[in-house]
Amino acid sequence: MIAWTARKIAFRHRRLRLGYRGSAFLALVGFLGIGGPVWGADLSQAVVRQKVNVVTLAPNLTGAARPAAEGTVIQDENVVRTGTDSRAELAFADLTLARLGSNSIFSFDAEARAMNFTRGAVLFSKPTNSGAVQLRSGAISGAITGSTGFISTVPLEGVGKPGQTRSNGKGTTTLVGMLEGKIQGGSRWTDSAGREHTTSFRLGPGEMLVARPDGPPRQFQFDIPRFIKTSPLVKGFKAPLPNAAAIDRAVAAYEDDERRGFIERSNVMVSTKPRHMALVGTVLPLDVVAQQNQNPGGFLPVGSTGIIRAQLIWNTAADLDLYLTLPNGQVISFGNVAVTFNNGRAVARLDRDNRGDRIDLPPNTRVENIVVNGIPLSGLYTFIVNNFSSPNASDSFTLRVFYNGQLQVITGNLAGGQNSQPVVVQVPRP
Repeated sequence: MIAWTARKIAFRHRRLRLGYRGSAFLALVGFLGIGGPVWGADLSQAVVRQKVNVVTLAPNLTGAARPAAEGTVIQDENVVRTGTDSRAELAFADLTLARLGSNSIFSFDAEARAMNFTRGAVLFSKPTNSGAVQLRSGAISGAITGSTGFISTVPLEGVGKPGQTRSNGKGTTTLVGMLEGKIQGGSRWTDSAGREHTTSFRLGPGEMLVARPDGPPRQFQFDIPRFIKTSPLVKGFKAPLPNAAAIDRAVAAYEDDERRGFIERSNVMVSTKPRHMALVGTVLPLDVVAQQNQNPGGFLPVGSTGIIRAQLIWNTAADLDLYLTLPNGQVISFGNVAVTFNNGRAVARLDRDNRGDRIDLPPNTRVENIVVNGIPLSGLYTFIVNNFSSPNASDSFTLRVFYNGQLQVITGNLAGGQNSQPVVVQVPRP
């Protein structure tokens, strides 16, 4: 029954596929569904509420800087910089906070209600009753209404994308993560052919996005309790964060999810090699631990990892497709590459698609890859392979599916139009 349903889905989406292939990722159409700015209290100026070591103020990015003492007023488009081993807390009239780490550059646009993070690490905290604020940093732009999170931005410095050639070193690597609340926005990037894309994203507590201008962003989880206990952006300031109650609830939810087996503690290694994601140390001047599943052997270095991961591998010019049916009935495939579900707490994404006309790894390997990240719904996650078209009588394939320390592998041969047997993952109920 599952195979027959998937076949219907494959042919129903095939006409859409011709228009979908080669198109850009989802365009950013707005922030949080807001048609225009929601004005709250005044965001035209801020005050340096606390400073440690070197903090300077300039009228703009090119203007001469002068020392900024506690109590200094920051006006629209002024630029605040911090030195090595320095930090500053800026408080706005609407109670929004911006805590700057070492070697950071920060400014704001009062008319657009936007904060600009040019370099370094910043923790932002905003009450829920003071209107929307836009956040801009590197390739990322987004909006918050009542949230606490952090942004870290550093130069690319020539580090290439995982599994690809080195970049030209232009632009920045930007990470945005949420302690509580949510952010929704878009990440701009350019592919190897020079085509520009915008990938939309939505993050909740414990989720972070790594974005670069030379490739699509990647989403991970991070350890909220450890961040709260160790980050100098939390521990290095006198005043408590204004959204402390919401942060406490997010910590409790994280620890509950960890007890239920939805989160595995594993640090992402720091490396400047192209095949590694550098998420801490020089790239992130924050004490952040990424929660990235360490999948067992057999997965090729194509696509990303997740709480649940499936990878289809074949070696012919056939057009094979990987499908995932979620517990709520939604289907992930070439016709629907990304779905946010479980009330925004999880996302499923086909992050590597292949029509058989592209070799992902020499000499002749093709790959499709689906990942689920966040806190997935309980229920059944069903993966199948469909052979849409092929010049051959049949084509061999391998499908690997990983969840909660268990790896399922099936191999077989499919003629044109045939579907594989399903591989099912069951996520337990709370």
